[in-house]
Amino acid sequence: MILRAALLVSLLSLSGVAAVPRIRHVPGEYPTVQAAIDSAADGDTVLVAPGRYVENIRLRGKNIVVGSEYLVTRDPSVIARTILDGSHPRHPDTASVVLVVDDEDSTAVIEGFTITGGRGTVWLDIHNRNHFREGGGILCEHAAVRIRHNIIEDNEAIAVDSAVVSAGGGGIRCGDGEPLIEQNVVRRNRGLYGGGIVLNFAAATVRNNLVVGNSGGQDFGGSGIWVNNHLSRRLRNIIENNTVVGNRADTVGARRLRSLSGKGGGLLFREVTATVRNNIIWGNTQQDSAQVASLAAAPSLVYNLVQGGWPGTGNLARAPLFADTVRYYLTGRSPAVDAGLGAPQFNDRAVPRRGKGPGRAASPARGTVRNDLGAYGGPGSEVLLP
Repeated sequence: MILRAALLVSLLSLSGVAAVPRIRHVPGEYPTVQAAIDSAADGDTVLVAPGRYVENIRLRGKNIVVGSEYLVTRDPSVIARTILDGSHPRHPDTASVVLVVDDEDSTAVIEGFTITGGRGTVWLDIHNRNHFREGGGILCEHAAVRIRHNIIEDNEAIAVDSAVVSAGGGGIRCGDGEPLIEQNVVRRNRGLYGGGIVLNFAAATVRNNLVVGNSGGQDFGGSGIWVNNHLSRRLRNIIENNTVVGNRADTVGARRLRSLSGKGGGLLFREVTATVRNNIIWGNTQQDSAQVASLAAAPSLVYNLVQGGWPGTGNLARAPLFADTVRYYLTGRSPAVDAGLGAPQFNDRAVPRRGKGPGRAASPARGTVRNDLGAYGGPGSEVLLP
């Protein structure tokens, strides 16, 4: 155990997270994840062993790491076996699996879990003073939390009543903060807008995620990634190296049709400042033909593969030729291989080699080290599913 703890401290230090003064083990020391969080201090790590934990957790303003043993092993199978199940909340209107809503900074981390069963939290939108149900899997507000290496699946934000205007962010909803959302699988979630990921007045970085098979969009559209406005004109949302596939926006069951109902199966933007690059947006469905929809001027898209095409430097409209429909690896013949931005900072990780030159890309990227489009390209390329 001492060796495992030392390895964990080393891994966290290398990833930019301060060395932890204490590791709190669940269930070895604490019976629940929330009990460990409640006992933790800033800088601690709550380390959760494989198992199913039927609870809804809240970080309560603590800048801590809450992670599975994936932190130690780097084995993706651990993620699938360490489950936060939010299907039995204490109150039906506070039913997100994970709440990060108390000004947590960038040293707060949620990593290495399957997050499932959430139904969202009724939440006051500070911008229009209406209540929404949001964040089936994860709800974050006024936070710079790091959300990485999770499987966020089978959550929803759809229940409304006379006091709740709408519901969205079935997988993740983040607002008024600077979260980092990377290397997650966000799949089979539902929302009346933004079935997969909602960014509301945020300056988020969303990269190297699989966003697949989410649905909804009856109210304000969007089923993959839905982005509304920006935190400030100086800060931008960055959406890069994601695979956004097989999401569905429709109007079935809509209470009333709105201007964005059923639009933007892949990406939907509302008056937003964003950088969108090196993504694959394919096989999403919506009421009109566009994989990407926008209210007002659309942000610039460069070096993306978009079904149906999209204007902009480096954008492609050719079939991505996935090797499978679970992990969505690229085949060697895929036009997305080596098709991203060519600057060195976007390069795929390289296979170590002797001599000069960058060599070949390390798996799961393919080809040379030039950025592959989609979730497996760029310096953040990693195996996401076992």
